[in-house]
Amino acid sequence: MGRNCPAIEQTRLAAPAVPREYDMKKLVIASILTATLTAGAALAASHGGDDPIATRKNGMQGVGLAMGALAGMAKGEVPFNDKQALAALKTMNYVFTTFGAHFPEGSDMGANTTAAPKIWEDMEGFMAAIDKAKMDTAAAIEAAPASAEALGPILGSVGGNCKSCHEAFRVSN
Repeated sequence: MGRNCPAIEQTRLAAPAVPREYDMKKLVIASILTATLTAGAALAASHGGDDPIATRKNGMQGVGLAMGALAGMAKGEVPFNDKQALAALKTMNYVFTTFGAHFPEGSDMGANTTAAPKIWEDMEGFMAAIDKAKMDTAAAIEAAPASAEALGPILGSVGGNCKSCHEAFRVSN
């Protein structure tokens, strides 16, 4: 099969052109982020069972993966994708919606937990922080960011919730 092979020429003509700004490295990173985000959400939802500490950790791992995907899009490190951004926000909202149920009495004494005792001392304040994160991610989902520029302010709001909650209710390693 040489240069003038009709089958090869037909394949070349049928192959879609990839815009220059989306080089292969960015496409691979975006694909990996999508797969990781999906796997993280599935892991967070399915693992932990009766272990509230494992469930909390898996949930926060899913939130971290989602935030990483959103930050990469907002910074232009990976191509913006509205469906991936929405999936990341929905993952975060799901975790925040269910998160408060995984802090029963006594689960502050388990091994490998970074949950601060303040959670159980001020459960009302902790639940208010979770509710704020839940409301802000719901508002972000409703806004459905359509560009990296629109994602920036949303990330600031949602990321601010993460930061303030971690500062108040998490033990630093």
